[in-house]
Amino acid sequence: MDNKSLLLALIGGSLILFLAAVIGFKTLARKNTGQGSMREYQRLLAPGKRDTLQSVYSRLQRLYAWLARIPLFQTYLANIRKRLSNLHTYDEWTLRKETMNIALSAWGALSLATLLLLLLSHDVLSLLAIVISMWVGHGIIVDVFVSRLENRLLWQLRNFLADVRHHFHQHGMVEEAIYDATEASPYEVGLHAQAVYDVLTASNSEERLEQYYETAPNRFLKGFAGISYLVREYGDKLTQNGSLYLKALSRLTTELNLEILRREKLSYLLQGLTAIALIPILFTKPIEHWALGHFPAMNDFYEGKLGFLTKIFLLAIIFGSYVLLRKMQELDGSKGVSQRKPWGQKLYEIPWLRWIVDRIVPAPATSEAIRSGKLLKETNSPLRLEWFFAQRILLGALCWLVSLGMFMTMHFIAIHHIETSAPNERLFGQLSSAEQAKAVEETALDRRIIAVVKGMSEQVNEAVIAELQKVPQLAQDEGRLTAAAHRIVQKLDAINGEYMKWWEAMLSLLIGWGGYDAPLGVLWFQKRMRQMEMKHEVDQFHSVIAMLSEMDRMSVEELLEWLERFAVIFKSPLQHCLLHYEQGAERALEQLKEDSPFPPFVRTIEKLQLAVEKIPIRQAFDDLETEYAFIQEQRKQEYERIIDTKAGWGRMIGFAPMYALIFLYLVFPLVYVSLNQMALYYEQLQKIQ
Repeated sequence: MDNKSLLLALIGGSLILFLAAVIGFKTLARKNTGQGSMREYQRLLAPGKRDTLQSVYSRLQRLYAWLARIPLFQTYLANIRKRLSNLHTYDEWTLRKETMNIALSAWGALSLATLLLLLLSHDVLSLLAIVISMWVGHGIIVDVFVSRLENRLLWQLRNFLADVRHHFHQHGMVEEAIYDATEASPYEVGLHAQAVYDVLTASNSEERLEQYYETAPNRFLKGFAGISYLVREYGDKLTQNGSLYLKALSRLTTELNLEILRREKLSYLLQGLTAIALIPILFTKPIEHWALGHFPAMNDFYEGKLGFLTKIFLLAIIFGSYVLLRKMQELDGSKGVSQRKPWGQKLYEIPWLRWIVDRIVPAPATSEAIRSGKLLKETNSPLRLEWFFAQRILLGALCWLVSLGMFMTMHFIAIHHIETSAPNERLFGQLSSAEQAKAVEETALDRRIIAVVKGMSEQVNEAVIAELQKVPQLAQDEGRLTAAAHRIVQKLDAINGEYMKWWEAMLSLLIGWGGYDAPLGVLWFQKRMRQMEMKHEVDQFHSVIAMLSEMDRMSVEELLEWLERFAVIFKSPLQHCLLHYEQGAERALEQLKEDSPFPPFVRTIEKLQLAVEKIPIRQAFDDLETEYAFIQEQRKQEYERIIDTKAGWGRMIGFAPMYALIFLYLVFPLVYVSLNQMALYYEQLQKIQ
């Protein structure tokens, strides 16, 4: 079997194994999403008769325990666990199962893809591309699995709220309705439903509720737990539209439905863009082989320093597109606060680096410090200003050093190409066997003589001719000897010209400055994406206010606490307002308006100011009921516009690497080599004339 057949068989087998693994995991996952899944998991956990599914899960548990003893794998599994911990806080068994599910799926697919890439290419840049592909591909796979679990929990919560509503009609008691709905609930939401039930029936319900707020994976579960606690403590209330609790559940379900539809549409429009941004890595070698097969002269470009620079630039575009798409796909605006130290903080704790940062970071009262601090708050970043500048300094230094190394490598590549590449003056077609053998022989002779005369500063031409006269074939042919000497001297001049230029050093500094400003650019992009969601978050605030405004014991401070739990974009200003609320409500609310000068949000705060002393909360927000239908229709239109805008940005960023691949790696090299060939032909024509 030849190499081509072996490669095709390997690709086919890899695809079959990958599809089989995906189908198997999908089948196992769907078995655990139906009604009564709590009882199914209890059966799997209980000892007794072992079936196939239980055996598979048990082996995953043993594999997890074995890998957790190895330091490197322990850190890797811990990182995946942290992304899943909020979804499965109350069950270690399921948390381990899902962690191994993601890890095995990710590395199974990546191992197959890496094997194929290694078979296709072996150069250093291809290995770098493989490393980037593995890192990006792993992030894509983990995001897909985590997003699947998040979406599944939202769908289960939607059905669970309908069951709670049904059972509340029967009992009229919140805790009993939740208990009955939990009995038939799917597994994931059943864990949280049981936690909410435990909160309501505990002797220290308020303390348990605050603890649940810290672990709840989304704002909808927080809202459900909070409204259930309020009704459990103070009783239900009949309004013009019926039960206050049922009305709150309806509002919560409406927000949940909008979130589900928004997630699904954004996922549909953006889910393949990250993979599309990664695809150009796989097509660099095929394009290069095709171009060399049809235009052999393009070898000078691909093997030279321009080709090296193009590959590096293409990898940078792919990496940048991936980072921006990841920021765009963070639907909740934040991944949550990690328990690990940010790497900027770790850098700042290094004494000598701290000394440098303290002298570069702007003073607290300067405009740059205020602007940077405000940007960190607006993007909900956990970094302090010093940590952020430590990251910027390190990234700038790395970009500067990498660019210097890149320019030095380019010169080494150019020298190696000059010494080893066989001359080919044809743009189209291949050299004949005799011509190829002659070119290789001339290149070997040139390399041998260059090694002898390299480093000589005087009488280089004489030394080259003297060495060539030692070759019997050239010594007898004056014309061939002169041509060979001219060719070798040209190569020596080209080699001597390959050194670090002043403009390359300046360009390295410019690249380092770009790396220094890159984190700032990412934050500005993230802020721009979050600004699209501001009106959406204010509309969610109005839904929360509509749920709570009918409650007699609701105060403005408690309402602000609820808004802070639901907030993402306005979370930091609301926390600052609550921190200073006891020192003066009016002053704290005025500061809140100054911190977040978004007009719809400012109007909401002005109504809260009226509700502090002058009028009740329900009267301040009475327009929410009268204009409910109009507001909902307006929200749908705004959601469509936001989604279309994000989809446009996503397509532009996602397809940028593909456009760059076609233009920089195919069109530009062809034009560049064609112009060089035309200049060469024109020079030869002038010599003939």
